Amino acid sequence: MKEFFAFIKSKQFFLHFGIATLTVIVTLWILVKSLNSYTQHGESVEVPDFKGKSIKELEAFITGKDLRYQIIDSIYAPKEKPGVVIRQDPETKTRVKRNRTVYLYVTGFQPPQLVMPKLIDRSARQAVLMIESYGLKVGKITEVAGDCNGCVLEQYANGKKIEPGAMVKKGTVISISIGRKERFINSGDSAAVSTDPTNFE
Repeated sequence: MKEFFAFIKSKQFFLHFGIATLTVIVTLWILVKSLNSYTQHGESVEVPDFKGKSIKELEAFITGKDLRYQIIDSIYAPKEKPGVVIRQDPETKTRVKRNRTVYLYVTGFQPPQLVMPKLIDRSARQAVLMIESYGLKVGKITEVAGDCNGCVLEQYANGKKIEPGAMVKKGTVISISIGRKERFINSGDSAAVSTDPTNFE
């Protein structure tokens, strides 16, 4: 034990300890520098604002910015000009590594296709709610003579009958005809009458 303490106090111990410490420090420094070089540490760029840019402008817009872009989805926005960036990831002014890919969402050129729901035999109120929930628009609602009192007899798109399950564009105007038995029972009149859907129960 005395020999051990004597060795710790010796110049040889301090010399070896100093060499070992210096070796560890140099090794860690080299490792950190290597990692920084590999990950391009400190070489970040700021993400520009892609929003509002058309697809045709993107190539020229991104030139010299050390970034890439990829359009990953199109979103139908009838009030927006088609083919324009409306969302991006990462967001504007985010600091990212060089050559990072910025993911873009653009407005679609065509509305998506939907499966036409079955409105026949439902009440006018149910039909209106279904039309709106499917992303379609409520058109003309008419009353015609029919045995089914207060329920949908026919459904129309662009003035023509449309069958349930048919493909229809989102935003299409859907009109329906409602049966009214008592209103036409003695008149023999089958003419359609425009009706406010909110009047139906």
